[in-house]
Amino acid sequence: MILLESFMISLAACLLTLPRYIRRAKQVDITGQDIHKPGSPVVAESGGVILVLAYLIGLFFFIPFSGAFADEVLNLEIVGTAATVMLTAFIGFADDLYEMRWRVKVLTPLLGGVPLAVMRLGRETISTPFGVLDFAAFGSLGVILFAVVILFAVTASANGINMFAGLNGQEAGSVLIMSLALLFLAFRSGKTNGYIILIPFIGALVAFLYFNWYPSRVFPGDVGTLGMGAVIACVAILADLERAALIMFIPYFVNAALFFIGKLKKVPPPRNAQMNPDGTLPAPSIWSLRSIILRIHPMKEKPLVITMLLIVAVFSVVGMLAYGI
Repeated sequence: MILLESFMISLAACLLTLPRYIRRAKQVDITGQDIHKPGSPVVAESGGVILVLAYLIGLFFFIPFSGAFADEVLNLEIVGTAATVMLTAFIGFADDLYEMRWRVKVLTPLLGGVPLAVMRLGRETISTPFGVLDFAAFGSLGVILFAVVILFAVTASANGINMFAGLNGQEAGSVLIMSLALLFLAFRSGKTNGYIILIPFIGALVAFLYFNWYPSRVFPGDVGTLGMGAVIACVAILADLERAALIMFIPYFVNAALFFIGKLKKVPPPRNAQMNPDGTLPAPSIWSLRSIILRIHPMKEKPLVITMLLIVAVFSVVGMLAYGI
């Protein structure tokens, strides 16, 4: 019952608050242009602020009832997750306002990972697709190495989702698919902290996706994409689901690698290109997963988003299979 209530609280908070935010954002010009629509309509930006706030409301709902699940360790993990998500989302919001240079933006989520690194300092292993990394073998240095790995895990997750953005519903939709897959694994393996972190997040995501789906009425902004990435990193690490998350993130890693190569070659991001006269999306370079798909088969925005989501779904299933399902 508590799980359902947490889901409904986050869902309702986002569903009821986001329309007001959209109207107000347009009034104060917190907007962006949807360049993949005729006439490039103006859309409210940085709606991820509401997504993150709605999620945190639902997440904190668990604290008074944590005795029904576990001891004070769970409360600490909830607070550590909240701190990681808030710090990372704040960095994203700062970028929405001030447009940081991409080299700075890529590294600043390291700061957001500090609470999560502290939460995991009592543990010494990380599960990967290639086996378990045991940092205890490095002695006292292992504690430092472990913390560094956690910091970079948050950074990679946040930036991976941010670089995957650019189409209506793509970020929230793909993260929702991964979250549902991780939720299944958390329930199957009895990881209470995993499903407590995920259930209110899924509630907020479902509500946000209602407004963000094609044709989008609000964009998440970096505050939303970085915040989403922080949640996925937290649940993967705290619930010992790193191996599954790494596999699920393969499309994001491929896209990020292509993005960085394009940046080094000083090629403009393909997602900033106007749509073609026939309504299909352009692929001016090959330096993104989206562009490679468009080079193979030109598409309009909605079928392209569905294609990208199907790719994420395939890797999410593979990630679940890695746990012997």
